[in-house]
Amino acid sequence: MSKGLRIRPGVASPLLLLCVAASALGLTYAQSSSSVVVQVLTMLISMVVVFFASHPLGHLFLARTYGVGTEYFFVGRSDFRRLRLKAASVVGGLVPTIGTKLKKDELAKLSPRKRGYIFGAGVIVSNALVGIELVFVLAAGFGLPAVLLGAVFFLAMLATEVLFSTQVGDLGKMRNEFKKPIPGSGSAGHPPQAPPSESQPPP
Repeated sequence: MSKGLRIRPGVASPLLLLCVAASALGLTYAQSSSSVVVQVLTMLISMVVVFFASHPLGHLFLARTYGVGTEYFFVGRSDFRRLRLKAASVVGGLVPTIGTKLKKDELAKLSPRKRGYIFGAGVIVSNALVGIELVFVLAAGFGLPAVLLGAVFFLAMLATEVLFSTQVGDLGKMRNEFKKPIPGSGSAGHPPQAPPSESQPPP
């Protein structure tokens, strides 16, 4: 990923958590509104913010669980700009994303499967939280326009992950780690390579 602005984890983490919490509170507030426009706008803003803010946090928290530190977060261009499909590559290059720079030496000490879990954590967490928001929208009795647009956004994000992230994004990195032999398993193959230390959200 092309790096731009770098932010220390001690600064970025609270800000990202605050964004997720504020978005959830906003969605709760919209529940009491009778305005369809307020419901739709609040729901879409909340889903977008939660999707992008929770992704790097997913990497951070699981990496920390496995004893891997984070050097910094950064804002840059998505790896989706490397897609073979020209239109998707152009769009991916224009959309800014939040990346997570993990400590490479600590990451390299983990088994391939644990590294894979860390790389996939952002996708899993962000999509799961958006899915939970969609369930809340349904259960809270939001208007049909909000429900339909929320469902479209959720499905669009899932499709993006399946079609693109598996090629050049975090899901592709996770898959590559899972293909590597587990140390001590006696599997023959090529010598292990140093894992990538960067993870980032989709556009």
